[in-house]
Amino acid sequence: SNGQHETRYEVGDQQLVPEKSYETDLSLHYHIENFTFDVAGFYNLINHYIYISPTGDTTASGISVYKYMQNNSALYGGEAGMHVHPWFAQWLHFQTTFSSVIGKQKNGNYLPFIPAHKLNFELRAEKEKLAFVNKAFIAFNSAIAFKQNNAAPDETATDSYSLFDCSIGGSIKAGKQTISVALGVTNIFDVKYIDHLSTLKEVSLHNPGRNFALTIKVPFGYALK
Repeated sequence: SNGQHETRYEVGDQQLVPEKSYETDLSLHYHIENFTFDVAGFYNLINHYIYISPTGDTTASGISVYKYMQNNSALYGGEAGMHVHPWFAQWLHFQTTFSSVIGKQKNGNYLPFIPAHKLNFELRAEKEKLAFVNKAFIAFNSAIAFKQNNAAPDETATDSYSLFDCSIGGSIKAGKQTISVALGVTNIFDVKYIDHLSTLKEVSLHNPGRNFALTIKVPFGYALK
């Protein structure tokens, strides 16, 4: 690799050698009829880890230069999740998950392009039959990304952000045909944010704002006799 890719100039290295990885995982699960809890952790030791990193340099035209590098590194973190399904409200679901990962080189420097800690929530109501609608649902989601301060050399920190989404839908009958319809809105409050993994961060281009989506599915099948 030796040229411009989107908004950055990438430089490869023909001397890279294969990676070798050693990973340890541990997970615990607690499940009962109306409640589940899961927690998992991992530690991944990678010899000769290959990654792309900003160099702090630019080309003559002002394009940021990124270079493929290789170092002994470690990736470690985990995820925890909970799902509550109340016995007195079988139609209601609440889920939350937290995920975290740290990436470090052997010399103690952080690795570039490691996602921020994230916390997600979902509140979902479902009805098998609601008036003329089958499998009706409404869902509210939120995603919280914490500030990513664990920046690599020549990489900048990224601010935190919170996003909120909503969706509603179900299935209806048109004669003998079932049609699934859903309407969703993402980033309801039109938050201006940049994800730490965005390849457009260097040019301060934000991630997508408020977005509406209408989904219509018409399943059909054909049986051979």
